[in-house]
Amino acid sequence: MLALFKQGGWVMYPILLFSIISIAAILERTVFYFLSRARSINAVENLEAFRKEYGDWKGAAKRFAEKHRRVFFLPLVAAYFEALDKEQHLFEEHLFAQAKEIVMLNERRLPILASVASIAPLLGLFGTVLGMIEVFQRLAALGGRADVALLSGGIWVALLTTAFGLLVAIPTLLAHHYFLRLVNGRSDYMELLISRLNVLTGKGSGEKQI
Repeated sequence: MLALFKQGGWVMYPILLFSIISIAAILERTVFYFLSRARSINAVENLEAFRKEYGDWKGAAKRFAEKHRRVFFLPLVAAYFEALDKEQHLFEEHLFAQAKEIVMLNERRLPILASVASIAPLLGLFGTVLGMIEVFQRLAALGGRADVALLSGGIWVALLTTAFGLLVAIPTLLAHHYFLRLVNGRSDYMELLISRLNVLTGKGSGEKQI
């Protein structure tokens, strides 16, 4: 593999850099999503039980925060009960702002993965084009005489950069799509959670979308 890498020329180095960036971003996001997962937590049932125990919603929210410190929607639950006594439009704006902040936090690094998935194959193609130019320059230097060994050897070496670019881009693109689906699912969950909390507390219409 190292020998093939060296044969690919200088374009292989930026491709390698993009692969390192991609791996780092994927690992960071994987850890983040794992630690902030909701698992099978039923927020509404938990909060209702804590309210019966503590007598008020703010006490219930505080107990929920102590029990579920890492779940991604915890700031939304806290914001909901902080704004519970506000006027309806202020209440909705407060929740909307907090939900957007959570979504932005969950979308971090995803633009990096999208960029790597787009640029890596283009770098590979660029390297292949440079390699093919070199092959035809050598062929021209031979006076146009066909040299099968020269052509076949030069072409497969030139194609190495495209292969490595795709090797980086494909798993990066798959990871990006998976993480994006995860973020969309979390966004949908927060909308559903707000609607269920509105039913539970009798507050708001739950119509404002995140």
